[in-house]
Amino acid sequence: MIERVKDNKKINLLIITPSLECGGSERFVLILCNNISVDKFDVTLVVLNNTNPFYKINRSAIKIIDLKIPTVRQSFFNIRKVVKSVKPDIIFTTANHLNLFFAIFKRMLTGTIKIIARESSIVSIQKREEKLTWLFNGLLKMYYKRLDFILCQSTYMQQDLVEHYQINKEKTIVINNPVEIIAIDLPINDFNKTGERTYKFITVARLSKEKGLARLINAVSYLKIPFTYHIIGEGIERKPLEQLIIEKKLQGKVILEGAKTQPYKNMQNADLFLMGSYHEGFPNVVIEAGILGIPVVGFDAPGGLKDIIIEGENGLLVKHDNIIEFAGTIESALAKNFDKNNIRQQTSKRFSVVNILDKIEQLFTKIAVS
Repeated sequence: MIERVKDNKKINLLIITPSLECGGSERFVLILCNNISVDKFDVTLVVLNNTNPFYKINRSAIKIIDLKIPTVRQSFFNIRKVVKSVKPDIIFTTANHLNLFFAIFKRMLTGTIKIIARESSIVSIQKREEKLTWLFNGLLKMYYKRLDFILCQSTYMQQDLVEHYQINKEKTIVINNPVEIIAIDLPINDFNKTGERTYKFITVARLSKEKGLARLINAVSYLKIPFTYHIIGEGIERKPLEQLIIEKKLQGKVILEGAKTQPYKNMQNADLFLMGSYHEGFPNVVIEAGILGIPVVGFDAPGGLKDIIIEGENGLLVKHDNIIEFAGTIESALAKNFDKNNIRQQTSKRFSVVNILDKIEQLFTKIAVS
């Protein structure tokens, strides 16, 4: 394998993802496939089920295989067949349940092929929501150590694996998610009929309980200033959230926009991004907001938010689950007059695709020759 690299031959990389539906992990796969060096890597992307893709990869150098399989547990023989055919130097898996699958069946599926797993969640918290928490935690503790390397999106995520699942820290690395530069127009402030400024807030999130959208809607109900609050995303909590909006008499002020391929279109002039999640592995939407210069007000939840937010520079965090305090922090953030140009510049510097992809390519190369 060392000779392959010395002879300037490409590293054969097999990326495996459950789907290309709407989500942070799927978007990461899109960015990776669209930007990885095809001079250095021969890339094959395996999608377990690509029936309804939200993201589409049109780069001809990336070979895409759709297994058309609904669940990971049904994919053993298909994946083994692909691995034997592609003969990769590295397999890169991109979701927790897929990572565990490869850890358990590593010897039967891959033999000596190196497996790098990308962890996309805070495992100990995510597994509390599983029906068989004890089983999953037991399997993780027993088999996750078999993985050759684990890429963590945040420092919190790395610490969680080391502390709860006894993963050797030297087999992990923290590489934050990249963000693509978004073309923006100059912000235009909104004013109502009386000439008052109407503030605009935005959240991009799946409509599910862990995203904390209900507590954000409750928080903005305490505001006395003119505002509109746009929630972009779709999910099973739509009806309860619609009922809450009616209950709080916020029709016309809080708008459920649905899912959008370009969630920030016409939102460049948003004053704040509101983050209500109870936990987040690494919230891509926050760095996307940062590229637009939009400061964040969020609850200080477990996960990667602290890897992004520099208090007072690109956002403010509320340390307690206190809705009234959150409303007050919104008003404080509006009064602070954040430097949007500085937020854009610093976000681009810290999380640009070029910088992050360079770190990932270095990791792949290091593992391939080890």
